[in-house]
Amino acid sequence: MELDGHDFLDFGASKGGCIDFAVQNLGGRKGLGVDIDPKKVARMRALGYDCIEGDITKLDLPANSVRFVTMSHVLEHLPDLDAVGRAIKSAARVASDFLFIQGPYFDADAALARYGLKFYWSDWHGHPCHLTTSQLGGLLHAERLRHYVLMARVRVFDSEDPSIHPLSSPQDQHDYSAAVHPPKPMVVFDPPAFDRPLYREMVCVVKLRPFGGWEEVLRARRGCDRVTDLEKPRPNVGLRLTTLLRAVRGLDPRDTQPVPPHARHHHIRHTNTAAAFHRWLHLLTVGTPSLPNSH
Repeated sequence: MELDGHDFLDFGASKGGCIDFAVQNLGGRKGLGVDIDPKKVARMRALGYDCIEGDITKLDLPANSVRFVTMSHVLEHLPDLDAVGRAIKSAARVASDFLFIQGPYFDADAALARYGLKFYWSDWHGHPCHLTTSQLGGLLHAERLRHYVLMARVRVFDSEDPSIHPLSSPQDQHDYSAAVHPPKPMVVFDPPAFDRPLYREMVCVVKLRPFGGWEEVLRARRGCDRVTDLEKPRPNVGLRLTTLLRAVRGLDPRDTQPVPPHARHHHIRHTNTAAAFHRWLHLLTVGTPSLPNSH
């Protein structure tokens, strides 16, 4: 394997999107994709990207060959955590400055299952390794990579989000559609049932040595929350208050229709205005994992 002016590698290259992102946001100049699938390598080359066939868990490159390595939505495709650890070790060996990792969010699988729910990507045949943020942190520590920031992005507030499916949905699905998939319960993802917020994607940036531009790298993926700040989340009081006011204004003893769609996070169906008000006041001050189903 030879480099020709490449200053970063993209592990698990597929369509070139991560290479473009790295050039535009991570300070990369020329990227080289690496994938074990010859069909993906051929597709990358056809699209005009440099790409080679290789095993990301054991690359034949000298140490510090490139400035950084990106691993975008690839680690979950590896067979197990041991393989993920080898890929991280391989990346840390060939890169001099930092690693950029992102992938599906698997932290909430167990909590969702208790309510008969799942993220659609947690049920793909192509995702044998459900890498959580805590597991990723453990693997980084095992490689003595202790300077990293774990983040998450694209908040999922409740089960109406199209990324959420009932457990009875078939495998290998994408966004939920009520016309296609089985019905699912309405659940709000707040404490105490959910001890931290839910997201669609996890992001991790690993600093291998001090270098200029670290803060820019941390901000490259917009809309991220740091995982270390999410240990004890508070209920979304602002959202609850807004929904409460909308709901109370929309209730009428003669009207049993749910609150209009703009109050999408909390549907209610009540005919007693006073009882409904007290219930919503309780939700505002105490919090609850689930709300009445309007289906």
